[in-house]
Amino acid sequence: MTRNTLAAALAGALSLYAADFWQSKPFSEWSEKDTQRMVENSPWSKPVSVAIGGTDGPRAGRGRGNRGGNDGMGETAGAGSTGGLIEDPMSNVGGRNRNAGGGDVTGPIATATFIVRWQSALPVKEALLKQKYGSEVGASPEAKKVLEADEKVYVIALAGVAGGMLRGDMENIKKALLGATALSAKGKDDLKPVDVQFGKAAKGFEIYFFFPKKIEYSVDDREIEFNSKLESIMVRQKFKLKDMMFDGRLAL
Repeated sequence: MTRNTLAAALAGALSLYAADFWQSKPFSEWSEKDTQRMVENSPWSKPVSVAIGGTDGPRAGRGRGNRGGNDGMGETAGAGSTGGLIEDPMSNVGGRNRNAGGGDVTGPIATATFIVRWQSALPVKEALLKQKYGSEVGASPEAKKVLEADEKVYVIALAGVAGGMLRGDMENIKKALLGATALSAKGKDDLKPVDVQFGKAAKGFEIYFFFPKKIEYSVDDREIEFNSKLESIMVRQKFKLKDMMFDGRLAL
């Protein structure tokens, strides 16, 4: 083997070693740690911490990135719900005492950590399917159907929501979220959601925002910011589009 050939081989090996798991191996080979990272802390899933507290419920706070959040798959139903990855409707939230493990948000709490996730992005769907079907994912016709579905909407999940943050009439909460939520990119109009749904997850609840694909994004847009407001809690998270390339295309 010549010196140049050896150098090229070593460079290729180092490149493969340094590559992220979603670039270096098929999703059917992703480990549990891999799938957890994809849905919790990856280019498509960003943790954000917000300050809350006080006896009257959550108070406003700006977020900044931090590890943590939800390792479960959200569940609800509806058109454009990423082909069955969002499954069971959540019909028992809204009351003050209905919460998800964290208790009602009525006491002094320093911060809450959410995950803002591109639920409709292909690598996220693959991670959720791997969590659901395990080693059988490659042979599952249901998984294949999900992956081959033509998405009509962008779906953003807000994970790690405590039940105490969903107090009152759910239709009023939905209406408020629709009015307070948008995707923003420099030089383009804000994109507003056309639907909001709620689902249970392994930890807490998840809120799903459905955005119509009437605005096309590209890497040239550089970044997209998700903005929303849950009661008085402001949630903002930016996504760098150059980091969201998957199999040679932008995965949203």
